[in-house]
Amino acid sequence: MEYRAAGSRCAVILDALHLPISRETALAILTGNGFVLVEVDIVALARQCTRTSQYRRGARLSEAPANVDCSSFVKWLYAQRGIWLPRRSIQQLALGQQISPNELVAGDVVFVSGWIDYYHDDPAHGVGHVGIATGNETIVHAAGSTVGVVETPLDQFIGKTKFRGARRYIPIDVEVLTLETPPQREVEISDDIRWIVLQSLPEGA
Repeated sequence: MEYRAAGSRCAVILDALHLPISRETALAILTGNGFVLVEVDIVALARQCTRTSQYRRGARLSEAPANVDCSSFVKWLYAQRGIWLPRRSIQQLALGQQISPNELVAGDVVFVSGWIDYYHDDPAHGVGHVGIATGNETIVHAAGSTVGVVETPLDQFIGKTKFRGARRYIPIDVEVLTLETPPQREVEISDDIRWIVLQSLPEGA
């Protein structure tokens, strides 16, 4: 899987780069070139926001996490992990692996009908709200101006008719690292990291 960088961070699956060296050697090369391995728990981050973030419809990503709406909240969380997502919930629904509610694990994203729904052809399939699964049958989401970011039981979030889909952006049982890019480097997609490592190998390696 190839990830698009979010700001100065980029997620990468080292095994997917098919490098001719070990994981440890690749990481040593990257850290030697100024990259920093960052540990990010996006569910823990989401829960922290239940105490600190305010809801504002149309909030810009640059305002997060102080001010968010539902889709900018999810976009900001994944940006901390080095994974770029588009701004609108209906656009976010188009990415990742499609899963069902009974397959949800921590970090998966759930889409439902909301106050204002966006749709392609059929209003009955409109998407208006999004939140992140905790893995404990709850969803953290930017719910509205009166309550801000809250943690809600999954069955309440989905309701009887509101479910519009769920997506997984980080595969299960695959190591997905988050790298902070040094200022002198430019990384747009995770495949760029492959070439940085290869260019750093001695000739003949």
